Amino acid sequence: MRYKHMAAGVVAASLLTLVVTGTADAKSRPCGPTYKQEGSGSLGTPYTLKSKHDDDGPGGSFVVGEEFEIHTTVAGQTWTITFADNGKVFFTGDDVSTTAGIREQHATANQPGVTQHMTADARNHTTGETVHGFVDVLPEPACGG
Repeated sequence: MRYKHMAAGVVAASLLTLVVTGTADAKSRPCGPTYKQEGSGSLGTPYTLKSKHDDDGPGGSFVVGEEFEIHTTVAGQTWTITFADNGKVFFTGDDVSTTAGIREQHATANQPGVTQHMTADARNHTTGETVHGFVDVLPEPACGG
């Protein structure tokens, strides 16, 4: 009976070590902070722009990802969205809003040693509202920068 309790204790300790180790690895990703801007469009619609270095590009390459959310609650409106990195457009497309808003995510190549001026622009085809967000993503040596 005593051996059953010892075995259960060893298994529990092993599982605890596995959980703690997994958590530590997830927190130690080397790709730096998330840069974030929140604001409002020309007619008051709120938005959030986030950008950061990441190592999840093709073949594990370093990229700078951009996530743009337009917090509209009006469904069925078409918005044209454009992402650029230091003025060079890397995504343009139309998105139709839902009551949960709009969310676009795209990545561009990392530029080592360069501050990347990331912009997101949007125009609502129905209302004419425009949104312009930007963040400066600093070079991150631990993530190819």
